[in-house]
Amino acid sequence: MSETMNRSSWCWLLALVLLVAPALPAHGQTTQAAPDAEATRAIGVLRTELVDAFNKGDLDRLLSHLDPDCVVTWQNAEVCRGPEAVRAYYNKMMTGPQRRVEKVSADPVVDDRHIYGDWAVSWGHMRDHFVLTDGSELPFDSRFTATLVRRGEEWKVASFHLSVNAFDNPILRTVAHKMATWAGVIAGVIGLIVGLLCGWILSRGRRRSAAVPPPATAA
Repeated sequence: MSETMNRSSWCWLLALVLLVAPALPAHGQTTQAAPDAEATRAIGVLRTELVDAFNKGDLDRLLSHLDPDCVVTWQNAEVCRGPEAVRAYYNKMMTGPQRRVEKVSADPVVDDRHIYGDWAVSWGHMRDHFVLTDGSELPFDSRFTATLVRRGEEWKVASFHLSVNAFDNPILRTVAHKMATWAGVIAGVIGLIVGLLCGWILSRGRRRSAAVPPPATAA
């Protein structure tokens, strides 16, 4: 009796496996949704618009693609929330009386992008180039991560984060070069002062020696 029940259980188990097994690949296929072609196309258009507006300095067009609650973190760790905060930052850095940047350009490269329904995440590097008001040029090639959100028929930038290599970047190299230059100048000035001082001391010693009369000799 027990052997019959065991055989019956194995038969039911085998039947269950045979029923479920064909469904497993189908289930796997449904969980791996195909990329949203329309979303991919729309995000590509958004990227082109952002890059073109940025390089042309068309601030209004650039801000029109930001979500009202967007958060942007810049290379100097300053954070802006909302399009108007981004406008204020841009004006401070690019057009204001104390501006630091004369010109900037970028040609971003997207390393990868994931789309999750109405959300998407892109990341890559900016290939950005800054020219400062003092003439310094900074080829940063910043890294970026962007979060995008679908708002109705449009995609907007919900967050944008920029960063540079903290241990090797153009600013550090410029500072190191300036420090080396100033160190050389200071060393040269100190050497000149020491040389002049030594020359003055030697010259004074010679004058004193010349002023001392020779000892008298016996007649």
